[in-house]
Amino acid sequence: MSSAETSAAGAPAEVDVTDPGYWQDSHARLRRARRQHPVALTQSGEPIVLRYADVERLATDPRVASNALGFVLRAVPEGPLAEWWRRMLTNLNGPRHVALRGLVSRAFTPRAVERKRARIGELTREILARHADAGRLDLPNDYADELPMRLICETLGVPDSDQADFARWSKSLGRVLAAVLTPELRREGEGAARAMHERIGAILAERRAAPRDDLLSALIGAARESGTDFADDDLVTLVVNLIFGGHDTSRSMLSVGLALLLFHPGELARLRANPGLAAGAGEEILRYEPIVPWMAREARLALELPGGVRVGAGELLYLSILSANRDPEVFPDPDRFDIGRSGARSFSFGWGPHHCLGAALARAEIQQALPALLDCCAELEPLIDAPRWVPHTFIRRIESLPLRFRMR
Repeated sequence: MSSAETSAAGAPAEVDVTDPGYWQDSHARLRRARRQHPVALTQSGEPIVLRYADVERLATDPRVASNALGFVLRAVPEGPLAEWWRRMLTNLNGPRHVALRGLVSRAFTPRAVERKRARIGELTREILARHADAGRLDLPNDYADELPMRLICETLGVPDSDQADFARWSKSLGRVLAAVLTPELRREGEGAARAMHERIGAILAERRAAPRDDLLSALIGAARESGTDFADDDLVTLVVNLIFGGHDTSRSMLSVGLALLLFHPGELARLRANPGLAAGAGEEILRYEPIVPWMAREARLALELPGGVRVGAGELLYLSILSANRDPEVFPDPDRFDIGRSGARSFSFGWGPHHCLGAALARAEIQQALPALLDCCAELEPLIDAPRWVPHTFIRRIESLPLRFRMR
């Protein structure tokens, strides 16, 4: 139990993230909590900062460090799963974090991302064509799962024969980032963490022996030229970050994005009529339904949060992306989905030193994939009334979205 307490007149609302109902109705619950107080408390007493201005300030406050270790280590304090999570960049701070990010930026350039835009359209048509005779597919499992994994693996230079394994391991790791972790999910996640680490290490060894024109070889070259003593595990960590982040969050982003358009047919028609709105549509999708619900942080020293909530040194707090992205003080009519919206930037790719490394590729994916889907399909019809959110997962995703479609 956190020692967070409040000295303000009003009391923060409780947000129980272990309640399955919360995940189906997150925005309504956070809206009520935000009206009541600038901070809510989880069922175990940790503060959730709710308002845009406060989230923006705390995301770059030097008294606050990035730390999402508790998502896994509370249930799994040691072993391959714990070691995987300790190595992830979201849990690193200071000079080592800066050095590792800098290494990726030297290899993962904007030019490299731009070269992939045409490939996104090609992959979209290829995937849809395999389901064209049936005229049906399940969006998360048949399309959004495959496209980002193939894209990130092709960019990195991961062999085609390994892509199915990496997709399976990535999904297993995503399932352990949950409010409820079962023994079965733990075993599955530990196996995935061990297997992914070993396979990436082997591929990197192959690239050192025989470099190619791919991102893995570029990372090895950048590490050699950087003047920093990077260990083998550092490079493995970076590649795990890129594969896991480039797959698990992107498949959710694409599924949620098309779902929002299908269930807002007026906005779908706007995008069909004007594909130039794709960039704005992507930003609005990420604002309206962010895939990562919050930024997990640790107080480096005792501090007071808005509304008089105090947090002790070493205690956790959460900066709510879900709530801040719909703060009416910043986004007019925030619960309206509007692909033509302009104005403030959302927090969906994080903020400050921990801004998402793969943001440029993720933006390219959604900006290219949505118009490509609409261009390929003369008809797109959901076969359910509304998708359901998978409960308890800290990378938000929908369970299923079966579609009927007809290719042009």
